[in-house]
Amino acid sequence: MQELKAEKPIESPAGTDVVSRLMGRIREEGFTTDQPIEEWQQFGESIFRRPEKISVASGETIFIFTRIPELNERILRQTSEAVVNTYKAKSFQDKALSLLQLTTVYHGLVVDGDPPYNESLDAFIVRRGGATFLPVVLIPEINQVLCPQAEERVGTVRPRIEYFQYLLGERRESVNMHRATVQAFYISVAVVLVLLIAVGFSLVR
Repeated sequence: MQELKAEKPIESPAGTDVVSRLMGRIREEGFTTDQPIEEWQQFGESIFRRPEKISVASGETIFIFTRIPELNERILRQTSEAVVNTYKAKSFQDKALSLLQLTTVYHGLVVDGDPPYNESLDAFIVRRGGATFLPVVLIPEINQVLCPQAEERVGTVRPRIEYFQYLLGERRESVNMHRATVQAFYISVAVVLVLLIAVGFSLVR
């Protein structure tokens, strides 16, 4: 299981916007992309990936950056559904391991212009088919970054939010996104074993 090691955030290079800084930060964390920076500048979309080892299974953390002219609730809902449907478990094996939430997708919506966005993103967090989707709003013109807060949530969502905050330099301590998920998995396995043993004893009697 990968332990995400916290280090002192590196000072942001002068003159770079929030998107460039975040792309640089995730590269330092081991994320890679096959797309050249020119493709992002021309087409407005870039995808970074990092493989994850989660207990007995392999997973993946993905950062998607998409440039959009404006942002509203309809766009947030449509993008969340589209991304989750793309990355949710499809094979039988992946569906069987969906409890581990093997795939985490951060979708950075890069908004043109300078109007700030202040609506909560919590309602657009989606967990489905082994994938966890978290929207992130980036407005380079005013240097704004907005991510879900989900203060009332525990378990698998909160650690992923805290990891993003760590990338922004808002947190300095280590963050293990998958610890709570793995614990829940082993608790479920233990419960199933206890039930099977109980059934076995009842049959013997």
